[in-house]
Amino acid sequence: MIAEALVQAPARAVIEAAMASGCWPALDAIEQLEVPDDLPAALHKSTAARAAIEAFPRSVKRGILEWFSTAKRAHTRQNRNAQTVRHAAIRQRPNQWRR
Repeated sequence: MIAEALVQAPARAVIEAAMASGCWPALDAIEQLEVPDDLPAALHKSTAARAAIEAFPRSVKRGILEWFSTAKRAHTRQNRNAQTVRHAAIRQRPNQWRR
């Protein structure tokens, strides 16, 4: 769209700022479903959780990975790993609203 001049100046400025700050490619690894090193280590402890994660739709896997990437502290990331394994082991999708 940029090459075809379909992006207006205000949007182009935001895109350029995101590219300069490094934010622009932040979700590329998530789109490719690249799993961070600490998640397989956590899933290794539970074959039921690992099987459930593999069976989840792509959109759920992507949501989990994005949820991990937004953790600002190591403790938060560890909690999210534990929650993912705990929920997946009982075939529940982690980070989902429940009643």
